[in-house]
Amino acid sequence: MKIRIICILLIGMIAFNGCATINPFVKEKKWENETAARIDSLFNDPLFDHAFWGVQIKSAVTGKIWYEKNQNRMFMPASNNKIPTTAVALTHFGPDYRFKSLVTTNGEIKDSILTGDLIVFSNGDPTLYERFFFDPRDVFKDWARRLKAMGIREIEGRIIGDDDAFDNRRIGSGWSFDYLDVWYAAEINALQFNENYVDLIITPPLMPDGELLVEPNVESSYFTIETDVVVGDTGKTKIRVDRDYGSNIIRINGYVLAGDASFMVSPSIFNPTLFYGTALKETLLDEGISVNGPVVDCDDIEDESWRDSTEILYVHDSPPFRDILKGLMKRSQNLYAETMARLLGYDVYGLGSFSNGRKVVEKQLEAWGIAPDSYVYADGSGLSRYNYWSPSQLVTILEAMYHSPYWPVWYEIQSVAGQDGTLRNRMKGTPAEGNVHAKTGTIANTRGLSGYVTTRNGELLIFSFLINGHLLKSDETDLITDKVLELLAETGDW
Repeated sequence: MKIRIICILLIGMIAFNGCATINPFVKEKKWENETAARIDSLFNDPLFDHAFWGVQIKSAVTGKIWYEKNQNRMFMPASNNKIPTTAVALTHFGPDYRFKSLVTTNGEIKDSILTGDLIVFSNGDPTLYERFFFDPRDVFKDWARRLKAMGIREIEGRIIGDDDAFDNRRIGSGWSFDYLDVWYAAEINALQFNENYVDLIITPPLMPDGELLVEPNVESSYFTIETDVVVGDTGKTKIRVDRDYGSNIIRINGYVLAGDASFMVSPSIFNPTLFYGTALKETLLDEGISVNGPVVDCDDIEDESWRDSTEILYVHDSPPFRDILKGLMKRSQNLYAETMARLLGYDVYGLGSFSNGRKVVEKQLEAWGIAPDSYVYADGSGLSRYNYWSPSQLVTILEAMYHSPYWPVWYEIQSVAGQDGTLRNRMKGTPAEGNVHAKTGTIANTRGLSGYVTTRNGELLIFSFLINGHLLKSDETDLITDKVLELLAETGDW
């Protein structure tokens, strides 16, 4: 009898222990199902019944899919298109790559005079801007000091801008004529100064009878500013800044309220090569080197003899790629992304065209498991509405970068929720703040957010959220995506 009772107790203990090992699994499955249901309810919000969501959430650690919705459908990605561009550029060049600019001449130095032309060539260095230097002209000032150290006080010939590292297609495929005069659609070029636009600080006067103050961040004769602005003491400030395509006359029209705070607008500049050369010439003059000849775009010179017998005077290296890519991703700088696509083409095929760059991108993506005919890569930045990607493809790229030797750099260059970049004002005061590292994307009726979020128990998740065809404000789509990320960031304690 005692033996029988002991056996029953042992069987009960074994059963109890067996249940104990099963309980966490059951609890985990329940937690997973509840999390997926909550995510699903957010993406099925009736407010977006008219729109189209695409989603994939995947564990970077285990590869398990947490949630997906229309994950293989095609979506316009907006600036999420910068994910393949930047991922391939970082993989191809590495984080320490530097752009090179060559200052050369086809003349000789005689009695402090450079008898020929001063020629500048670059493979697309985009860093001659306040993001990297106190003054965008600091590099030109340094060149002037170096030329003077060589004994040059006068340049007899021309300032020639050699932009032939890139082709002459200065706007992306499918870009709209409506916004070509705005900074985010600045012309793409191998020679870049001040990111190919000008920042105008506009300050209304304190009183209605005062004068409007317009201060460009760089002074140059290459552009002209015309103002027709009414100053008043009621109403709201509302102005328009534009320029005609092919012209560098910048017009400022509208109304400003006296006493209003200063604000900045950034119109783009036509023909960056001449803008670059003009700013260089003006800097040389300011630094005490006279220039007798005009500024010339090499494409406007029929006689190719200027290329003969050139001698390198100085080679300028840009800041490293890791810093440039950080500016690209965190600000979502279209010009930088377009530059990367063309730099890839220049490096591999000898000409920086988008079509050449696309070949390099396609080859790398194929190595990551994405077939060339399964997406549309129409420009480098995502400004074009011709681009089409699926959430699962973007997750595949993000996963490849997680396993890349450049993962720490890649993770660092993403915008961080509530802290910097295009996410600096989002998810503040939530578990997602300082946690989510991601790339945003916005064009009309389209929104995207793809990147990484870490759960409370330390599991890194990769996600891609794309929405097309929405008729609401972009921040209303953010309410959905940000709530999902906040939910993911606080889950994991089961």
